[in-house]
Amino acid sequence: MFGYPSGFTFPVTVLLGLWFSLGIGVADYHGAYLARRAPALSTVATTLVAGLAVMVGLALLIPGGLVAQDVVLGVGSGSMIGFGLASMYRGISESSAAVVAPISAFLAAVVPFSWDLATGGTLSGVAVAGSVVALVGLVASTISPELGSQVRVGVRWGLAGGGFFGAAMTLLGETSQSSGLWPAVAQRMTALGALLLAAQLRGVAPLVSRGLRSRAALSGVLGASAIAAFTVGAQRGSLAEMAIVTALAPAVTAIMSAVFDGHPMRWWQVLGAFTAAVGVGLLGLG
Repeated sequence: MFGYPSGFTFPVTVLLGLWFSLGIGVADYHGAYLARRAPALSTVATTLVAGLAVMVGLALLIPGGLVAQDVVLGVGSGSMIGFGLASMYRGISESSAAVVAPISAFLAAVVPFSWDLATGGTLSGVAVAGSVVALVGLVASTISPELGSQVRVGVRWGLAGGGFFGAAMTLLGETSQSSGLWPAVAQRMTALGALLLAAQLRGVAPLVSRGLRSRAALSGVLGASAIAAFTVGAQRGSLAEMAIVTALAPAVTAIMSAVFDGHPMRWWQVLGAFTAAVGVGLLGLG
């Protein structure tokens, strides 16, 4: 716990979850840019190259060693997360982030949240209330009326991406503190290998063009740091708490789109972002 002079304490897991949301939210903003200019498989593979290098460096800094069971969980997580990212970026390129991101984020939160509670995890009454408020705010903050005929394809890819994400984060969240970040390294390596193989089988370039690589590297570094934060937080705290806080990432992406791309942000989206923040605050109090 981090202590404040007033006596108020804030769970480390919530702070790490907020960093995850910030990192993934910014990474997805850049990923959406790349997905409209390069194949989804190439985009994700390029981000994973940079992300893997960062993850290995962080793993050497965080205490922990190779634990066979946790490495297996990391491999299982990696077999899903790469295709989750590819599904989401494919959906964004064919539909809209306003359709795909909220669905993916909701499932990515609900799957590990439900798993943690079903396997003995507990939340206080205040934390449960915070979870509900945060999820309601998340949905409101990402609803956009500019969807048109793109809804169906966006829903399909959003469901696929969210399912992969939820399973991947659940497996990663079940690793032990003694393994540190090495399961996350295994996740990155597995995802990269799977995507490079898929790109080869489909005749797609394994990496994006040179002009896009710096932006892809930035997205990969942010994504890796976010996954590291999630792993550390889930190993040391509540997976359910982490799952809810990390679902705020689409709100970050929506705000960046409004600020930098002029994408309109309606009053209910602003209210939703504020409501989600209140929900996270309640989680901290819980």
